[in-house]
Amino acid sequence: MYRRSSLALFIFCALFPFSVNAYNVVGFDYEPYYFKSGSEGIQGACYEILQKICQMEEASCKFKIVNLREALSRLKSGEADIGCPLGPSPQRESALFYSDKVFKTGYSFFGLPEKVRKIKSYDDLAGMSIGVISPSMTEVSLQRVHEFTDKKFKILPETSVTVTLRKAENKNYSAVYANRDVALAWIEKTKSALVEVPKLGEETYYSIVFSKKSVAMAQVRRINSHLEELRKNNFLQTVCEKYKLTLSTPVNAPAPARTPSKTLRP
Repeated sequence: MYRRSSLALFIFCALFPFSVNAYNVVGFDYEPYYFKSGSEGIQGACYEILQKICQMEEASCKFKIVNLREALSRLKSGEADIGCPLGPSPQRESALFYSDKVFKTGYSFFGLPEKVRKIKSYDDLAGMSIGVISPSMTEVSLQRVHEFTDKKFKILPETSVTVTLRKAENKNYSAVYANRDVALAWIEKTKSALVEVPKLGEETYYSIVFSKKSVAMAQVRRINSHLEELRKNNFLQTVCEKYKLTLSTPVNAPAPARTPSKTLRP
């Protein structure tokens, strides 16, 4: 009997080596996805979705907000278990598991009306200075545009999207390249005069990510099943509507592609 019990325990531990009832969740200031709102504390679409998942997991979750660089560092080291939102990249995927796609989003150029009127194509960026959050996949996307235009504009890296938007508003540089949802939320909140450059940019998506150092693939699969349940009962759609975000298409459905005015990738 003792041997059978020990064997069962060994099999359980092998299958679920990271079975826990607590998660450390980390995110960065990226309204409307994840942000701190005065006395209300952390808010955002990622926060509400992860809160619900923690309830479904019957797990105690601690939420923290840091800058993007530190969030990535904590996830890679296993100091943090879960992060949101993050876009795809081969480098990140070497250290992180990704959930199914949650948000459909994209990158766009923004500037003051007098600047935006002059931008009809990527060629019109020549001679301009463009601010972007760094390091980020937004910056990687902008670098693709930079190569496409034969490096005819200048990239100015900044520590946050908010800094880039404020500097564009103050005419410190020509325009910014930013996540469209984040920029539009900031413009609405601050009543900024910045406007979006139409039709230029790239689409992407954001997921929930998990540290490979502290979370097992079995847990990721289980959380993906929670996400699918939350999709079916319209919880995800309700959260996206609240924060003016777009829910990604289901895993097995083809995602509609945005047609750029010029192709950036070969």
